[in-house]
Amino acid sequence: MYSTAQYERWLEKFRNFRKFSSINSKSSTSGTTTVSRDTIFRTNEDDPTNHELQHSGRFYRIPVSIKKQLFSHGGLPKEFEALSQTLNELCLMIRKPSVELINYIKNTNFDAPVPRFVLYGKTGTGKSLSLAHVLHYGSKNRFVLVHVPWVPNWFRRFKEVTPSLTAPNKYDNPIESVDWLRHFTSQNGTLLQELELKTTSTYNWSKRETTPEGVPLQELLDFGLNRAKYATGCITALIEELKKAAVNKQCRILVVIDGFNSFFSSQTRAKREDKSLISPSEFLLTEAFLSITKNDWNNGAVVVSVDPAALSGDYRQSHLPRYQLGKQGFEHLDPFVPIEISNYNEKEFCAQIDYYIERHWLVQPKAHTERGRNQLSFSSGNHPYSLMQLVAPY
Repeated sequence: MYSTAQYERWLEKFRNFRKFSSINSKSSTSGTTTVSRDTIFRTNEDDPTNHELQHSGRFYRIPVSIKKQLFSHGGLPKEFEALSQTLNELCLMIRKPSVELINYIKNTNFDAPVPRFVLYGKTGTGKSLSLAHVLHYGSKNRFVLVHVPWVPNWFRRFKEVTPSLTAPNKYDNPIESVDWLRHFTSQNGTLLQELELKTTSTYNWSKRETTPEGVPLQELLDFGLNRAKYATGCITALIEELKKAAVNKQCRILVVIDGFNSFFSSQTRAKREDKSLISPSEFLLTEAFLSITKNDWNNGAVVVSVDPAALSGDYRQSHLPRYQLGKQGFEHLDPFVPIEISNYNEKEFCAQIDYYIERHWLVQPKAHTERGRNQLSFSSGNHPYSLMQLVAPY
């Protein structure tokens, strides 16, 4: 019997043989040669724990129950989420950077200070989807997930900003904080019940409202969900409690933050009463999530992305981490492991086209020809988001 690796190598050789035979058996001058391809662009290995480089360039399906748990309150780009609903399934492409990142986390020494990983690349190359892949891995392996789907929303698309009731000279996002607590509960509710984590301090919110020491963390969450004006303070308390629990080996934490460089931006749309702008550093949420991305704790890992879209138009000349984070952000994360998310390679491009064809999202007959695929590759530059937009009308 063949091993899995031997079988997949054999299939790859067979595919290359078929492709070579098909192209050379027909006229190459007409430009309408139909490409004969097998349909090995999926894998039946749906557990991200088992994904290896041999699976790269293939799609795996995420069950509806997992999608609801992990992404019902954010985490997938809006257009990708809409497309997955249209195609009636959520499939992620397994890509080399996310596989390498998962392997780094697997081999982490959790007794050492938390490692920090920074995903970077041009806007639209797939950083958010790579983070989604890592989130699925963390959920499968019983990590408590501390996930921020898109940081700039807190500073640009907020519903309300108020002076903090728990921290002087700071500002709260009450409604966004409630939404985040709901997101955290959706991702971790069952695991928190099994871990039975409890508060280690007493939190006095007002003269009459208190969260005492020794109660389940769920009570802290419920208080923030029901009392919006204290929700941001509850997030700060929750993060400190989780860090203590991780250090005491009561749980293992995976921090995943998309658009992390927005914490160090100089641009927000929040204003004081005198119309002066409030900087991101003055938000209590910024303080909380900068705290958990420090390496002053262990038994966890931190994965963040930096993206030009997280900054204003004046700061999009480069996608490299040093430029995107600025001096303050770079020093905050240093040392970290940079991981670039780039455009599709040839295998990934072909897999994406085959997937669109299989789901009848791309029905143009020319997409089955070598010339048609070359045109799509040239027009999109193998850029994932541009390719998705390009094939939409066809």
